[in-house]
Amino acid sequence: MSRRPSTDPSDTWTSHERVRTGEEICILPLRADDREREIAFINSLSERTVYFRLFTPMKLLPPHVLEQLMVIDYDDRMVFVATVQTEAGEQFVGVARYARTKQGDAAEIGITVTDAWQRRGIARLLLARLMQYPRTKGIRRMIGFVLPENHPMLCLARAVGFEVHLQSGSGLYEISCDLTAASIQAH
Repeated sequence: MSRRPSTDPSDTWTSHERVRTGEEICILPLRADDREREIAFINSLSERTVYFRLFTPMKLLPPHVLEQLMVIDYDDRMVFVATVQTEAGEQFVGVARYARTKQGDAAEIGITVTDAWQRRGIARLLLARLMQYPRTKGIRRMIGFVLPENHPMLCLARAVGFEVHLQSGSGLYEISCDLTAASIQAH
């Protein structure tokens, strides 16, 4: 399924939010100039967080994987980042992405929050954005795969209305949500 890329949605889809602990974050689409921030974000993740996201222990991200992570077209592949301003400049504290599946009306999601910013509601804010945006692109269902020991993600998925089912054979949980019926509150 080949589509022409949409117009950059940065203006429409950028917002400032407060996390549970009061800090302000900015949620916005990934930009072409975010490569160094993405690398710094990935390098800041603990081995446990990388394992929860990629299902494999990995100390360094291979260059071809980084290239894949940076490819977005605002339709079939989309990434939202949560950023904070530091003395060193803008820093990623969370990343949420989706990629349209071969079914066409479904997208697979992934969300990662850096260890120092976990448990502040950032994943919930990113998931809310990730559920809003694809509705404008004809995506009607979101799916994801979660390790059984990733209790925070399984709890979040259930809390926002995802169905959670253990897949026989793989040992992973599949989370899924019908976007035409779902409504999510950011807080």
